[in-house]
Amino acid sequence: MVMGVLLGVGTITQAYAQNSGNGQDTMTRQEKRAMKKKQREAANMAQFEQAKQALENGDWVLEANRLYTKWGRLINVSDQTNFVSLENNTAYMQLAFNGYTGPNGLGGITLKGKPTQIKMTEDKNGNITYQMSVIGNALTADITVRLSKGNNFADAEVSAATTSARLRFAGQLVPLDQSTTYRSGMDF
Repeated sequence: MVMGVLLGVGTITQAYAQNSGNGQDTMTRQEKRAMKKKQREAANMAQFEQAKQALENGDWVLEANRLYTKWGRLINVSDQTNFVSLENNTAYMQLAFNGYTGPNGLGGITLKGKPTQIKMTEDKNGNITYQMSVIGNALTADITVRLSKGNNFADAEVSAATTSARLRFAGQLVPLDQSTTYRSGMDF
């Protein structure tokens, strides 16, 4: 008798689970994928608009997780200690490599300077190009930031004005108040 009750409860539970699953889940697999894709695109577009606004305001940080040398060599780095930024009309560029020593105490160097000739343009597809020249004690360079429409991934090419040195930072461009970067107190 107990066995019959247990089997009856198991059958009722299984039937209820199948019915409730069918009643609540009316979307097909393709519809679910399309909905998730739309949500992802909307979130990416919101991040793009935030990044664009940060560029317009002049308070932004490009948190780099990749560096490219002038010969195209890729170096993966920490986005918390490698960045290009503009903050209160001062431009910063910081490099830090784990396991190395450097003047900034983080395994690299932190440079700062005053930006001049800031120019922001938008092409017909909505992609943003932000250019500025930076003059400082140890940094004289042209910086070009490219932000593609649709997300906040950007790259910043830093070209030294006095030599042929060139370095490209790639990562997420965020407003200054949302940045998770750590800037060394030892800057030049």
